[in-house]
Amino acid sequence: MKTLFLAAILLSMTNILPAQTNSSSVAKKKFKRYWLLGAGNSTQSMYDEAISFVRYRGSGIAPSIGLVKGSDKIQRQFIIQPTFVKLTTTRSNGLRPMEVLTTRFFADYQYLVEAKEWNDKMKLYTGGNISLLFNLKRAEQLDNSQLLYDYALSIGPSARLDKIVNWKKRACILSWNITVPLLSHIARPYYLNRIEFIDPKNDFTGDLLKNSSLGSIDKHFSITSGVSLTYPLFNGNALKLGYSWDYYRMKTINKVYSAGHLISISFLSNY
Repeated sequence: MKTLFLAAILLSMTNILPAQTNSSSVAKKKFKRYWLLGAGNSTQSMYDEAISFVRYRGSGIAPSIGLVKGSDKIQRQFIIQPTFVKLTTTRSNGLRPMEVLTTRFFADYQYLVEAKEWNDKMKLYTGGNISLLFNLKRAEQLDNSQLLYDYALSIGPSARLDKIVNWKKRACILSWNITVPLLSHIARPYYLNRIEFIDPKNDFTGDLLKNSSLGSIDKHFSITSGVSLTYPLFNGNALKLGYSWDYYRMKTINKVYSAGHLISISFLSNY
């Protein structure tokens, strides 16, 4: 199953690479292709029974990089977005800091095709996506058991609604999207739901693979939704303002719930 998932990702990534053919000039006219570089602020809320039975909140930076390729009929994008957030709780004090430093790595490939066109200004695209989530948490107050993680490699349906709006004499694209993974390969540490350091033969990769399992929404439920406004520039590039909300629940030995808000701005460079 691991091999199947990796093969699917590699196959998906090859779809977004620009084709080096003699008809490249025709492809450029048909497709709009961009490099994406962005920055944002992520506000997260987490409840993780492996750390403590309280809710943690915090905010931090969220850079992003990716490739976007689209036409009137097909839309594709591959986005990598890490976030670095320091979570705290209202029960924290000088003797009991109760802080959790999170480094979340998120990668997403989305493939959409036109499903319905109401008019020349509004279209609905539907399709699917493959996403990878890896969230490493460091709770220093837990001493030797301070490291734990959430891992999920998921596939599921996705949809996006585009509407052309005129703003400052530009034809901007206002978009709403939603993604709900249905099948996931997930893992959490088995030893007290934390990475085991007592056994010297244990390693991080072996720990992750050993404790992984395949499941549906009963083990890993996730939803991501957001709105964005893409503003085209005179030179063929574009600026994109966005807001997204995501939520996931993972159930292994213990449960973890996480929700986040992301406000971002991205520069899309035409190539």
